Parts: sequence; C-alpha cells; structure tokens
Amino acid sequence: MNTILTLLEPLIGREIQIGDQRGTVIEIHDEPPALIMRAEGSADAFQVDYLGRPRSMTQPTWTQPITGESGRGLHPDLQRQLPRETAIALNDFIQSQQG
Repeated sequence: MNTILTLLEPLIGREIQIGDQRGTVIEIHDEPPALIMRAEGSADAFQVDYLGRPRSMTQPTWTQPITGESGRGLHPDLQRQLPRETAIALNDFIQSQQG
C-alpha cells in the first residue's frame, strides 16, 4: 500500500468538517489525494447512472482534496482534526510531491 493510502486509511468512517461541509469519509483516493465524503443528516438525493437517469435515492457525496487552496500543503481544516503525527506526515508527503 502506498504512503498516502496508509496515512489516510484511518480516516475511513470518521466525521470530518471542511469549511461549512460536514461528512463521513467513505473512501480515499491516492491520485490526486482526496477524501470521498458522504453528507450526514441531509436529505437523500437521486443517484444517477452513467446516462444521467435517476436510479436510487442516497445521501449526497463529494470529493474533498486533502490539500489547501495553494495545493502546497495539507488543508488547514483537515490538519486541525487529525492527530499531530498524521498531519505532519501528510503535510511532509504533499510537500515532497511538489515538483
């Protein structure tokens, strides 16, 4: 398992707030590093298939990059909610990936 997945895996199932959006981490992506979030406590919405046809009702999801707006470091809201060691390791990893 690669470094970013190892660092992010413990977040699966945790509730995280980024800005004004709060949700539960349901999946992680490594390229680019991101959290797949499911909105909690919101009304269900239609989930559509690849042709845009409504198929089922589900809670809304979104992809949340782990980097801040500059893309050069860990998102500050995420940094505040992680254990210090994890936040440092993620920030170091993001910075090491900069060209």
